[in-house]
Amino acid sequence: MTTTSTNIKQALPPRLRTTMALGDDRAIQFLEFSDGTKAIVEGGRAVDHLPATPGEVEGPPETGEQASGERAGYDESTVLTTDEQVWFRNTFCNGAQACVQGWDWAICGTDRAVGFGTGIAMVGREGSRNAQLFVDVWECSGQECFWVQNWQGTVVPGHWLSVNTNAPDRKWLRWRLEGAGGDTQVSLAAKY
Repeated sequence: MTTTSTNIKQALPPRLRTTMALGDDRAIQFLEFSDGTKAIVEGGRAVDHLPATPGEVEGPPETGEQASGERAGYDESTVLTTDEQVWFRNTFCNGAQACVQGWDWAICGTDRAVGFGTGIAMVGREGSRNAQLFVDVWECSGQECFWVQNWQGTVVPGHWLSVNTNAPDRKWLRWRLEGAGGDTQVSLAAKY
C-alpha cells in the first residue's frame, strides 16, 4: 500500500489529554484523534534516554510495508555502524515486526489491521535538519480508500521519538519519517 504524500488526507488535529513530565527534559503526551484512535508520544536523546518503564508512567487516561531512503552509492547490504544506529537496532528493533535503517527517510507499516502499534524513529546526530515523523491510518469511505495523516511530530538530530497508537476498531497503521537529509542516517521501527 505505498502512496505518495500527495495522496494523504489530513485529519483534524489531535486533542491533548495530558502531559507527564519525566525529568531530564523528557515528557510523555497522551493524545486522542478525531476518529477515536489514541496515542502516546515519547521522545529522548539517542543513547542517553531509554523509553519510560511502566513504573514511570502511571497509565494513560482511558486509554507491512517497509522502505527507507538511499544515499547515492549506498550499498543496502552495508550495515550502518555508527553507535547511534547500533544502539537503535539493539534497543528498538528487537521484537519489532519491521525495522529499517537508511538515509534521509524511512517508512514502516503494519501488514494487517491492528488494534495497537508503535512507531519509533531516530535521526542521526550528524544531521543538520529536523525530520518529521507522521502517523497515518488507512480509511475507507464508500468506494474510496486513502491514508489519513493523524499526527505529525519533529525528530531532532541525535534524538528518537516514539508514538504508541491504540485503534480500538483495528486499522492499518503506517509511520513515515521524512526530511532528515541525504547525508543523515535514520532508523524507524514498528511494533504491533
